This record gives sequence, C-alpha cells and structure tokens, in this order.
Amino acid sequence: MRKLSFLKSTMSVMVILTLSMLFINCSSSHDDDVPTNNKTFNPADFALTITKKEVTATVGLKIVYDLKNTSANSYNDYTQGSYSIKFTIKSTDGVIYQQVDHIPYIDAGVTYSGFTFLDYSPTKTLDLTTLTAVIIKDK
Repeated sequence: MRKLSFLKSTMSVMVILTLSMLFINCSSSHDDDVPTNNKTFNPADFALTITKKEVTATVGLKIVYDLKNTSANSYNDYTQGSYSIKFTIKSTDGVIYQQVDHIPYIDAGVTYSGFTFLDYSPTKTLDLTTLTAVIIKDK
C-alpha cells in the first residue's frame, strides 16, 4: 500500500510540472503581432482590380487581377503579418465557390499583377456578375 501512495504522489507531481510547463510555453504576449516598423496591415492601402474573368475548359474560372499598394508603406508578410485575397462566386443555382490566394511582398506604390484559378463543378454554370474579391488578413 505504501508503494502505491508513493507512486500516486510522484505521478501527481509529474502531472503538475508537465501542465505548468505547457501553460508557460503556450502563453503569448502577442509580441509577434507588432510589426517592426509600427505599420499594421490595412486593406484600405490596396486597390484591387479584376482585369479578366475567363471560364476555361480544363481548369475552371481564370481570374486575372492587379493589386496596387496605394500607400507609402511597404508591406512585407514577415513584419505586418500575412494577407490574402478571397475570391467568391456563385453558380446560377446558388452554389458558392471560393478561392483564397496569398498576397506576396508589395512595396509602396507598386502594382502586383496576378492570377488564380477558381475550381468549380463542371456540371455548374457560374454567374460571373456575382464574383467578389476581398483582401483579408490571415489569422
């Protein structure tokens, strides 16, 4: 009986130590959320223009876009966090499709031209007038 009591107390101490270490390592001061140049990501600093929408036979909807950094801030995903463009479109019967594309480093005043392919069911017909694009900060 004495061995069992010793084993229980040893296990209790080990569990407490393990949980303490876990909580200490998981706590965050959010220091990583503060950019080094004190400029936080602002979607209003970008102008997004969809320049082409083309339904292709093999790869889905091809979306070509220009993304201009209209601010005086150079955005670097290592200092301001990462951000993306979320494309959303509906089919004529109401099914919603989405594609999220990561935005690369963009200097102040620079335009990035990119494209993406939004996959959808080949049995559906897309309503191109419902295409939306939103700049989002990744979590």
